[in-house]
Amino acid sequence: MEHVEASPQFKTTSLSVPSPAASHIACLNGARLQIRCLFSLEIVRSIPLPSSQDLRTSKLAWSPPATASYSTSTPPRKTPVARSNRILIADDETTRVYDLRDDKWQAVISNGSGGMGKNVHVGFGSSEDEVVVFSDLASKATIWCLRTGRTIEIKDPKYSGREGRGWGYRSVKGRGGLLAMLCRSAGQDTLMLMAPRTYAVIKRAELPTVDAQGIKWSRDGRWIAVWDAPSAGYNLHILTADGHLYRTIRRETATEYSEWSIEGLGIKTVEWVPGDEWLAVGGWDRRVRILSTRTFSPIVFLDHTAQVDIPTTPVYTEQVDGRGERTYAITQQPLTPPNATPEKNETIPKMGISIMAFNQDGTLCATRDDSTPTTVWIWDLRSLKPRTILIQHSPVKTLQWHPANPSQLLIQCTHDSPTVYLYTAQSLSGSSSSFTPGPPEILPLSEVITKPAGSLPVKWDMKWHATAQDRKPAFSFGHQQGYILVWPEGKDQILRFETQDGEESDDSLYDILTGRKPVPKLRESLLDPGSDEGDGDVGMDDFDAVEEQTYNESSGSFEDTFREKRKGASGTKGREKSVFDESGMSEMF
Repeated sequence: MEHVEASPQFKTTSLSVPSPAASHIACLNGARLQIRCLFSLEIVRSIPLPSSQDLRTSKLAWSPPATASYSTSTPPRKTPVARSNRILIADDETTRVYDLRDDKWQAVISNGSGGMGKNVHVGFGSSEDEVVVFSDLASKATIWCLRTGRTIEIKDPKYSGREGRGWGYRSVKGRGGLLAMLCRSAGQDTLMLMAPRTYAVIKRAELPTVDAQGIKWSRDGRWIAVWDAPSAGYNLHILTADGHLYRTIRRETATEYSEWSIEGLGIKTVEWVPGDEWLAVGGWDRRVRILSTRTFSPIVFLDHTAQVDIPTTPVYTEQVDGRGERTYAITQQPLTPPNATPEKNETIPKMGISIMAFNQDGTLCATRDDSTPTTVWIWDLRSLKPRTILIQHSPVKTLQWHPANPSQLLIQCTHDSPTVYLYTAQSLSGSSSSFTPGPPEILPLSEVITKPAGSLPVKWDMKWHATAQDRKPAFSFGHQQGYILVWPEGKDQILRFETQDGEESDDSLYDILTGRKPVPKLRESLLDPGSDEGDGDVGMDDFDAVEEQTYNESSGSFEDTFREKRKGASGTKGREKSVFDESGMSEMF
């Protein structure tokens, strides 16, 4: 932990929630809602909550990032910044919304005397002006407009809305806001498509499912994936953006079952791979199928075998000695990872791909099979084989890739020790056999955070902050009574500072010193006093003109940062290179 830095422990009565743009973090401290700036670590808002607020059941949620307008500060910000400006706190009966830009503004949403049960999930809609409230017993979902007070009710949502299950907005730049919600009435699964802002029903499609388990929009907004319950078989349905059934995918034929020893039930997890060209489906049969979005046919199988015998893939096993010291040791193959311990009165054994996480550029995938819950498989989607296999001492709880850095993976296990693991993938340059991946870095945090008082089990929570690539990564780690901020590579040496209006100061010197843009080259007319283009005197207007331009090393020319970036010579956008191009799989489809 020589380079790891952590903040002091901050008190809280609930888990901390960082904003999507990694500018603030919110938590409850007693009867107050505290908003802390992640750049200065100072409290920028401390909002007293009324005595009627039930702090034990309260949940926090940030609004979607919105592009801020240009600042009126001096010097003015060059580019607008996306940040979350509103936060809500909701208990079983009441939802309160606060705005970071206006201390006097707030909105209160109450069930009232005619409510349909308690609130089971509350979150923002497509913008900061919309709040979606899911009522108990799947009776309804209510969308509130914070500008007009207008409400829209959606009856019979199938799920409570937690973790986005059963509903989601089509997120496409310039075309977002279309809401898809899975409903069930009279024993029939239906997909409701509603227009942005007005929420008028565009399409009501009956689904060919027995018991639909969820829906997910593709990243480009062209497709909707709907999968059936495992007991109904392996059924994945692909719908177009307007709700029409495009294709139904089922498992391989029985002849391939015996060949590959496939077993289990149906689908367990579904994830769209970054890049808009692949869909990953994790099954109860311990196999991940990656489908091409051109034909939705399987092109890659990632099999989690009961016995590991892959000589080209290193296997690291975590070891814990009597003093609690944790280390990794390379393990000889073949080997059999520890199986899941069956629970009492368990009728169905634990198995299937329950965790499937892809990094930001879609080149790496981390998975966990429930039949071997302590084993992490890290797959390289360019070489189509596991890059590293990790066998942890305790079952794996979460696998989280950094939102912007595709090489960093956080691993959290279910032990009581405040310890996390940071796996850093090396970039592939040339042959994948040119290096041997190392084990994760063990980050023991017991010296900077104390366990909560009391006899209740510790609920450790960990989450990456969505920091940009030009800033060092950070994540929050905590429990029910406190949290800390951790910088695995140390803090940035140059800090940003917030103004009173909530925007960060930013100047060209900061950009140059942090490497965000190179030092601009002066024009020859500014350097040569005898040039015909100038009189030899360099004034403020000349320096302003130079500062507004960024030197493009690849073309040897300048680009104006205040105007549209230079477009390609053809003016059209071609198909991006796929991560599977090196393997030759894309040529088959």
